Amino acid sequence: MDTARILTDLRTQRDRITAAITALEALNLTAVSQPTSKAAARPALKTARTGKRVISAEARQRMALAQQKRWAKKKRAVKAAAKKAARPAALASVATTSTKTSAKPAAKSSKGGLTAAGRKRLSEATKARWAAKRAAAKTSAATKSITA
Repeated sequence: MDTARILTDLRTQRDRITAAITALEALNLTAVSQPTSKAAARPALKTARTGKRVISAEARQRMALAQQKRWAKKKRAVKAAAKKAARPAALASVATTSTKTSAKPAAKSSKGGLTAAGRKRLSEATKARWAAKRAAAKTSAATKSITA
């Protein structure tokens, strides 16, 4: 078969398929406008996805409101916990001020960090470690001078 004959056969098949599609669309009353040019008649090539997702303005607004509610709930919980922790300290300070002793205001609770007692324990442990290291160095230096 030569190339010209193959092309004519394919074109006739295309025309038959187009006619069948228009007949089915007419039955379903979902007629789609026919392509006006040959470029439009070709099936669209699948383009590579850019990875960017499109969200409607309404969906974005719903997401923002939901996030604001979550943050407000968390903030309320933190404030309630701080208030609850401060209440016993406030009662204790009232009792101690009546005996004319000054009490420090309750420190705000924070994530992590060291308390004064914890810092003191760490300092003492470090000092003990360094003292042991110095003592070991002193004894090793003494043994080296004796053997030399």
